[in-house]
Amino acid sequence: MNRYPLLVWSAGIFVLLIAGPVQAQGFYASSELGMNFAGSLATMSHDTDRASVCDEYINPLFMMVNSVPGWADTNCTGPNRGADSVWEKEFDSAGGVLFGAAVGYRIRDSRIRAEIEYFFRNSNYDESSEITVGGGEVLSKTVQEIVRAEEHIGGLDSHNLFLNAYLDFPSDSRFTPYFGIGLGAGFTGMDFSGAYARDLDPARIATGGAPEGGEALPNVAEIRANLAGTTTTESARLDDRLFGYQLLLGVDYEIDDSLSLGIKARWVDYDSFRGEEEWDQLRSHPSNLRLDGSEPVVYDISSDDMGVFGLSAGLKYSF
Repeated sequence: MNRYPLLVWSAGIFVLLIAGPVQAQGFYASSELGMNFAGSLATMSHDTDRASVCDEYINPLFMMVNSVPGWADTNCTGPNRGADSVWEKEFDSAGGVLFGAAVGYRIRDSRIRAEIEYFFRNSNYDESSEITVGGGEVLSKTVQEIVRAEEHIGGLDSHNLFLNAYLDFPSDSRFTPYFGIGLGAGFTGMDFSGAYARDLDPARIATGGAPEGGEALPNVAEIRANLAGTTTTESARLDDRLFGYQLLLGVDYEIDDSLSLGIKARWVDYDSFRGEEEWDQLRSHPSNLRLDGSEPVVYDISSDDMGVFGLSAGLKYSF
């Protein structure tokens, strides 16, 4: 939202400056049905995991890791958990249904009207994507021992509430074109799932081996056997409230003094989405690093690409 205040306020000032008198005034109600077209998504994920050797389920001797030569920076107990545990994915564009309703008022002696609008949109991505970029432990594990690393986005939908202002342009026909701007919020949900699996063969697991200039962990065989074939999985609905603005352009056709039929195009731009949750299972055990449950692991997924284009037809009834 911080990128667009000048655009929104400039458009509002423009509306006030060029507004002129018209005869129509009073309350109206409208409804619409159409389609939405959401752009591609570039998502970034992160979690509060530590290195696998710091996992008490996997390595019962995790407390001695930092005392082994070459493992001093493993950070099994220190702060900044997951500082380099970041990965990225890309998903193609999607489309779906859009419908809404509004109640508004035409201001007396002007061509301005204002309304409160609700609309719902569902964008059906239904796509899986493999990790394209990883950092730190994520990068090394995807190269060495993870045989599957993908995430899936099903549907992305939002319930939106906006306050809109419109300028109706004069016309000598039954057609009335208009332009509008709006500010509001979208209560957005994302159907998300992920699956990450390690190689079944302990010999292909690199975790626990000797780092450069250091020594292998004393129980390296146990660690690799415990890690082989483990999976990290998640299936959840993630929710966030996104503030945004929209630009609207349309035309109404007057059927009679009270009823009109119209088409409307809109562009809605939201701020960043972010949702978080614990894993369903982490390395085939609960989403925690400690047997006593004291270090839960939480992941999050975020995206800045939350714009959507809508095209709809609707009816408007004036009281």
